[in-house]
Amino acid sequence: MTLARRTLLAGGLAAFAAGVVETQTPPSPAHSDPANSTVSLDDLIRIIGRNDGGVSIRWTDGILTAHIDSVTTPLFRVMSQIFSRHRQRRDGGYDSVVFELAYFADLETRELLENWRNPFTQSTVAVPKTVLGPTPYVITPERIAKRELQYSGGVPFNHRFAIDRSADDLWITEMLDAVMPSPAPGVPGFGFHENFVYQASAADLADRSQTHVAASVQKVNVLGWRPWMLMGNIKGTTMTRAYGRVIDDIRALPETFRRLNAVHGQGLVDQLDEVLRFID
Repeated sequence: MTLARRTLLAGGLAAFAAGVVETQTPPSPAHSDPANSTVSLDDLIRIIGRNDGGVSIRWTDGILTAHIDSVTTPLFRVMSQIFSRHRQRRDGGYDSVVFELAYFADLETRELLENWRNPFTQSTVAVPKTVLGPTPYVITPERIAKRELQYSGGVPFNHRFAIDRSADDLWITEMLDAVMPSPAPGVPGFGFHENFVYQASAADLADRSQTHVAASVQKVNVLGWRPWMLMGNIKGTTMTRAYGRVIDDIRALPETFRRLNAVHGQGLVDQLDEVLRFID
């Protein structure tokens, strides 16, 4: 399969504008830095990815719930993979590029949903696949992620990192916030809030020969209805809570992800070096 890079990027932005995005909100770190000043940006990169320009994969598996009038209703499962590469800059920051491939799946079987019956409207709607990116951005020495508007649907993103530590436990909290405008007349805009909390071992991090340090990740996102859900005038919001890991070998993906990729991945996971190109 030949990858049309511009087509992929355009498709990713179109999906973003259509509201096919995932978000999260784990606990904020209790402290922001004093004892953590010894944790460098390079250390952070080795937790969330790799510091040698190689491909890393952040996979998360979780459940999206609807919240209407204080009632929580599980809707479907969100199986997300964020592929990334990081390259150090002369100023001490890092060039980054990420690409997300996510599946909306059955709550129990984890089989891909092609159609979904809305329990609130009783209508059946087609479920789109989520392909976002590739998205390039820069992580500054101050741990702020900056991206050009052309790579975020024209919407400014507040994207930053914080560090917390207790004994050998090291936590990185990645926070993303944005307000998405209406993608079409009659379709409301929505707020986007997403957190990833990575946990790693400070002792593992001390081994400078490791380009990636083993890390688990918890994801929480909060945002409004995705337009494809066709919720009409029903007022409410959604939340996704998920768990996963950051890995540096695609063979370490859980079997469910490997099976979904083989059938529905559009060949993209076989072209990661082509997809995840740095912009020079």
